[in-house]
Amino acid sequence: MKQTAPASVPRNASRRPAAVASVQEVARRAGVSPATVSRAFNSPHQLNPDTLKRVTEVAQALRYQPNGVARSLRRNRSMAIGAVIPSFRHGYFGSTVEGLQAGCRKAGYSLLIATSDYDEKQELDAVHAMIRQGVDGLVLVGLQRDPELEALLEQGGIPYIVTWSYSPDVPCIGFDHQKAMERVTRHLLDLGHERFAVIMAFLRVSDRERDRLAGIAAALAARGVPLPGDRILFAGGSGLQDGRNALRAVLQQHPDTTAVICANDLLAAGAIMECRSRGIAVPERLSITGYSDLELASAMEPGITTIRTPAEKLGHMAAEWLAHKLAGEPVMARCELETELIIRGSTGPAARTTGTGTS
Repeated sequence: MKQTAPASVPRNASRRPAAVASVQEVARRAGVSPATVSRAFNSPHQLNPDTLKRVTEVAQALRYQPNGVARSLRRNRSMAIGAVIPSFRHGYFGSTVEGLQAGCRKAGYSLLIATSDYDEKQELDAVHAMIRQGVDGLVLVGLQRDPELEALLEQGGIPYIVTWSYSPDVPCIGFDHQKAMERVTRHLLDLGHERFAVIMAFLRVSDRERDRLAGIAAALAARGVPLPGDRILFAGGSGLQDGRNALRAVLQQHPDTTAVICANDLLAAGAIMECRSRGIAVPERLSITGYSDLELASAMEPGITTIRTPAEKLGHMAAEWLAHKLAGEPVMARCELETELIIRGSTGPAARTTGTGTS
């Protein structure tokens, strides 16, 4: 026997979407004006935290969804910010992206991400693609890039912020890598070290690494300690195995070395692993330092002496900077974030060596 729905229930009732709440309904429930609701989604930084929380909670309860397409058309914006990151391979920029994502979400923007693999041409291609997609602003890493990209940004009038590097010539939020590495080097000098080796990863393509090397050289020169060119080794990458391979080269070429300064924490961790496999005590025989203070740095045994860079804060600030810039609000020209020397067990007083790699 064929069944039919009761006359009082429309046949397609189960398929009908729930009624969409209006901005007026959200405003009434939250006890604010419709304009305040609009600001909660368009310019949340203009509201105090309590009001923003109340409006967003009511909006979620009512399943209110602002018309993003219409909002973008009215503003002539895509409400998207693009970020080109060198690499996600070893997680160095993961915290920066987390900060960017949080800052973009708070400001009502979506985040588009591409990687350049430390290649200027790939970075240029990524920016071209993002501009074609209509991003409102861009987040870049470092100062070294294709001259065509610099011209493109200038001619296009697209707001952008440089991160991780600090320069008086561009809008940026970054670190003074030279000053940071000078602190690392002075720490080792104060421990009595005079025979150094340096392990770098991306010196040719990274202004940040060049600044770090300059800091090492400056601190050593100030104390009259030489750094011959053959004591600067290039790992060919930034991973654990690269660090192990580079440490082998250090021991083979300069067995009298008592301190190894690495461009990042993974290289330092790899160097410590190689020491462990060879029965070389760290720091009794060899002191080793890193840079960035990844989680691995504190989890290693011994923990790695390193430079802490507030990468997540940097990402959040970069997103806020662009949001304010796009809103036509005043922004700072540039900002230098402080770094911190974190001393752990991988550094200690210089050992007396015999030149054979053992103490």
